[in-house]
Parts: sequence; C-alpha cells; structure tokens
Amino acid sequence: MNITRAKGYVLNTVRASLHVDDDGLKSIDPRLQRPLFLVGPPGIGKTAIMAQVASELGIGLVSYSMTHHTRQSALGLPKIEHHEHHGYEYDATEYTMSEIIASLYDYMERTGLEQGILFLDEVNCVSETLYPSMLQFLQFKTFGAHSVPEGWIVACAGNPPEYNRSVHEFDIATLDRVRKIEVEPDYDAWKAYAADAGVHASVATFLETEKDCFYRVESTPGGKRFVTARGWDDLSRMITLNEELGMPVEQDLVEQFVQDNEIAERFALYYDLFRKYQSDYQIPSILKGTYGAEIVERAERARFDERLALMGLLLDALTPQTADLLVQEQALTDVRDFLREAKAGVLGGGNAIDAIQPQIDSRKRELGRLAESGIASADQARRAKRAIGMLTACRNACTLAGTEAGEEAFAAIHQEFRGFVGTFEAEVATLRDQLDNAYSFLEAAFGEGRETMLFTTELTARRATTTFVARYGCDAFSRHSKELQTVEKRNDLIARIDEARNAQAAPSTPDPVNADELAAYYEKACWEFGYASLCHMALPANLTGKTVLDIGCRRGKGVFKLSERVGAKGRAIGIDWVPDHIAQATERMERAARETGLPENNMEFHLAYPEDLMPLGLGDGTVDVAFINSILHLTCRPESVLEELYRVLKPGCLLICEVALATGKRDAAVVEVARQLGNSIQAAPCRADFEALLDKLGFDVEVAEEPHAVEASMGFKKGHEVPTAPSTETVAFEALVLHAVKR
Repeated sequence: MNITRAKGYVLNTVRASLHVDDDGLKSIDPRLQRPLFLVGPPGIGKTAIMAQVASELGIGLVSYSMTHHTRQSALGLPKIEHHEHHGYEYDATEYTMSEIIASLYDYMERTGLEQGILFLDEVNCVSETLYPSMLQFLQFKTFGAHSVPEGWIVACAGNPPEYNRSVHEFDIATLDRVRKIEVEPDYDAWKAYAADAGVHASVATFLETEKDCFYRVESTPGGKRFVTARGWDDLSRMITLNEELGMPVEQDLVEQFVQDNEIAERFALYYDLFRKYQSDYQIPSILKGTYGAEIVERAERARFDERLALMGLLLDALTPQTADLLVQEQALTDVRDFLREAKAGVLGGGNAIDAIQPQIDSRKRELGRLAESGIASADQARRAKRAIGMLTACRNACTLAGTEAGEEAFAAIHQEFRGFVGTFEAEVATLRDQLDNAYSFLEAAFGEGRETMLFTTELTARRATTTFVARYGCDAFSRHSKELQTVEKRNDLIARIDEARNAQAAPSTPDPVNADELAAYYEKACWEFGYASLCHMALPANLTGKTVLDIGCRRGKGVFKLSERVGAKGRAIGIDWVPDHIAQATERMERAARETGLPENNMEFHLAYPEDLMPLGLGDGTVDVAFINSILHLTCRPESVLEELYRVLKPGCLLICEVALATGKRDAAVVEVARQLGNSIQAAPCRADFEALLDKLGFDVEVAEEPHAVEASMGFKKGHEVPTAPSTETVAFEALVLHAVKR
C-alpha cells in the first residue's frame, strides 16, 4: 500500500489501542496489542507518518534507530542485588532500566504527555547480540524486567532485505505477534503531501513530467544509485533556502540529495530552465495584473511542460502567502478570544498588565512544551509565537499610554489589536486580487482550457488555498471550480494530472472534446458480460521495455498480463471510465506486481475518457503500443478515440485493434440501438469503412489474425448471449486483429 493508506492504518490502530471503555479500562488489553511493523524501502516517509499521527492525536513520540543500540543500552547494565526468601539469602544478577524505557519516563516528565508512540526504526537490522532481545520485546513489550509504560503504543519499521544487507528475517512466531504493513513508493500519495508541505515548485513540476524519477534504487558496477521521496523533500528545502540567501543551485548540490547522476543532471537542467521561466514570465507582474501582451502570447505558444512550470510558479507564489495568512488568522482569533474574556475585568478596574502577562507566560511554557515534545508542526509554533507577540504588543500599549486599568487601558489594547486586524484585512484583499489576476492571465492565455482547469484542480488540492477561498471568496475560483465539479461528480477524471511526458517534440493539443457530453455518456457506460469483456489480447512477441496503453482495461487483467511482457524497464497503463473498475484494478495491482517477480511495480491505472488522454499527461508520441478491443464501438466518439490514440503513439509504433467488424454497410439506426444495449458486435462498423478511417488518420493497416465469424448475440463466453437490436440487415460479423502502424 502507499504511505497515505499506511498512515490511515497507523492512526486508526493508535486510536483503538488508546480507547477505554465506560469503566476506564483499555478496550484492547495492552498485553494483547500487536506492535505495528512497517516494512518498506528507505526514504518513503515511514518515520514522518509517525510524527504526523502523534501531532494529530496530541500524544507523544519517542523515536529510536535500533542500529545505534547495543545489547547493554537496550537491556540495561547488569548489577548484583541481594535477596532473601523465607530465610534463604542469595545474590542475583539484575539489570538497570533500559535506556529506551527510561527515555519514555524522562519524556513524560519533560512534556507532561502520558500517552504516545514508541517508534523503533531499523528494528530488523539490530546486532546479532541484540536480536533475541528484540524479538522478546516485540512479543512482550519488555526490555529485561522493564515494560513499556501504560499508554504507550509500540510501532516499528524496517527495510526489506533487498535494500539492506544487515536485515534479519523475522520468524513466523514473531511475525504472528506484530501487525505487518508493507509500504511502497507512490508518487500520487507523495504529491498530495507535497501540495500542503510547500515542496518547491521546481521539484513538484519536474516530477509531474518525470514521474519515473520519483523513486529509484539501482545497483551498478560503480555502486548504488538511488533517489527517494526523502531526497526530493530535503532538496526542496535546500533550494528554497538557497534562493532566499541568494546562493546558487547547481548539479553538485542536487547530487548530494538525488544520488543518481542521470536524474540529478536532468533535474539540474530543468531547474535552470525553470528559473528562466520564472524570469521570463515575471510572476509578480502577473499577480499584480500589470503583465504585458507579450507574456500572454508567450504562454499561448508554450509547450505543455512550460505551461506546467508556469502554473507551478503561480501556485508557488500564492500558496505560501495563503498558508501564512491562515496562521495569522488563527493567532488573531486566539488573542481576540482572550481579550473578550479579559475585557470585563479590565473595564471593571482590573489591572490589564496583570491579566495579560500570565497569558503570555502560559503560552511561552506551552510553546516550550510543544518544542520539547517534538510533535509540534511549524504552523503550530508560528501561531503560538505570533499570539505571544500580539499579546506583548497589547501589554506594551498600556505601558506607553500610561494606563493599566479601566476604559483607557482597554482602549489602548483595542487600538493595538485593531492595527493587527487592519493589516491582516489588507493582506487578505491583496491576496484575493492576486488570485483574480492569476485567473485573468490564464483565461487570456488559455481560455477555459485544460490549463485553467488544472490550476483550479491544484488550488483545490491544497488545504490552505481551499480554506482561504472558502472564507474570503474568489469569484474566478468559484466559477471554475463549478465547471470542475461537473466532471468530478461523475468520474473524478480531472482530480489532478498523474503524469505529463514531453521528452520529444512540443505536443500539439487535439481539438477539445465536450466534457459535458463525455461525462453524461460515460456516467452509465458500464457494460458487463458482453463480447467486449473478453481479454484475449493477441500481442506482438517483443514488448520488453515498451510503454503500453490498454484502453477499457476494466478490472486490470489485461494490464497484469502486459506488466510481465514489458518487464522492469517498461510501463503498463490501464484506463477505464468506470470508477469501480479502476478501484478494483488498483486494489489487485499490488498482488499482481508481486507475482510478476519484477523489482518494482510497473503498472498504473487511471480513471479517464479514451477521447481525451491529455489530462493523464500523455503528450504526443509518448506511447509505444496501444491496445483496444471491441469496446471501441461503444465509446462516446469512436473516431475521436482513434484520433487520440494516433496522437499519443510514437511514429512507427503500433495500435492493436482486437475488434469485431461487419462484412457490409451498416444501418445507422441499428448501430445506435446496439450501442445503447452495450452490444459491441452489433455496434461494429463495416470493415472496409473502418480500415479506410484508420488509413485517413495516418495508419498503415495489416491483418495480424485472420477473421472468424461471430454472432451478434455472442457474450463474454460460449453459451452466453446478450440482447440485440431488431434488424433486417443481411450483414455478418467477424472478429479479427488489426495492427495499425502510425506513419
């Protein structure tokens, strides 16, 4: 599973483990609670999700890397203790408390948090001498004679053997006492995190167009080459800091985080181009609404990857401001609520400074406690510091006004606070104008096209921007989000771009399809048990290393077959318009990937319309082989589907049409009724017309498998029939495989 799903399991497990019944007893006996055991490649966020869960639940977190521990530090040191039992005296060896267990008591003393997570990383990489004690700990939650304190949940993590030579395989007895969660790298899960975490726009847009660079681990004669989610995260922070300090970002710096020379070089080149876009497009002028016509014209002519970078630059400028204003809003609310409580006392003659100062001191202590606990987010810390700063300013306002009580004191406090509010309101108005100006620019350059919709989608994906718009409004966002929701209600097609590849020539955008027409058609377009449900797939001999697209992939069986054929260097992509199909295919994908024996998953599934593959990031000439069966005849616009497949195929590459076709001219009325019934055989066009269409679109056509007769009522297996349209036609139908090569 991906790291987002894993976090959900961790969160729910901790909640369940801490839950108490009406008598105050744990719903699950602590002795029976299984430790969590996350297993996955390095650098995918296993440690990070523990911190996130602790922060969200307001509990503690104590983390240890077990590779740094010896048997003595984990178990404690031996000591001689004297005992007596019914007159019999003896000396025995006992152990001092484990450093790990003792640290929990120290943590509780420092922070006041009595519940939390004890997270032991690299748990399957401990030394030979510590390994038996580690197994005992996982089973009984004790080191020596000392148990984990009540209220603390044990969670562990480790890497699979292929990533670490020092890994010890746990035996069945141990695995049967833990909750093992296998975690895999997943770009989409990381992208959702990156949108809220403020990952630098150059990193985000690079990975949007170079998805295969997100996570890679390879062994080469020169050693390990790898790039991880952690590496991209850390590089993002360093880029942001270097830009703030005016320091360069060069390939040598990138290689310190992205330890794959090829990917590091690709990113370094992209970053230079990204900075050029930043300069050329004059983002501040766009947000101020002072851009010139030449900037709009530049955007209109831009390639897709440049347009993607442009949107990343706009989002990168808007999102941090939005997040910062929301923190300021929370701090203002905190101070406002306190001042409302204190107002009556001050107006009644109470000392304002005596009321404010304890509040300042209390918030400073709480801030220190949060910092000590290690679970406070940066936004929580900023919120607390800003509230303290406002309260301090209000206290000082009384001193400067020479009054500490009564109406004059509160008037001084109110005036100071209103100054903060006024500044905040002005900043909100400025940001609203910037959002409107960004939309005005996008509409001028791209109209109501995909780029504007993508910008809206990315704003929606960011918690800060959606919260800001919900509270303070943005007419342009509201208008475009309604357009987006029209599509999302039906199939979530444009939730976000999964990938955008433009390694070759600049992509030419196909004629736009009518999104409402497609959405209305495919809402009910789920045909079961018909001839199009068959998964024969007559494939060419050599698909190794190819990118293969399966249109109408249903529940993924064909893609699973393709995965083995394309191998570790290839990609198998399945698209379908039925959400349940994609959900089931995705659910089965992990198991199918393991069964291939390949080092990593090479499959992906997307909810999409076959007439419009651009939202998936499939640019011109990005696919080696496309496969479609008779489902083609049931699509909303079959000719548009073929046009789209021609666009995404590389020159000289192959479209496989495994279809039923008619032997003569068709009655259009019969075809339409057959389409409504979901009968892909009876909906088939005339073979001569179909081959002529392929030729017109730019394909050279040859027969790969000779035709055989099929009946119009034929279903997905022998003996199964489907409804047919009433017809007086004399045509017959035959099934065949055509290979159409893009000229």
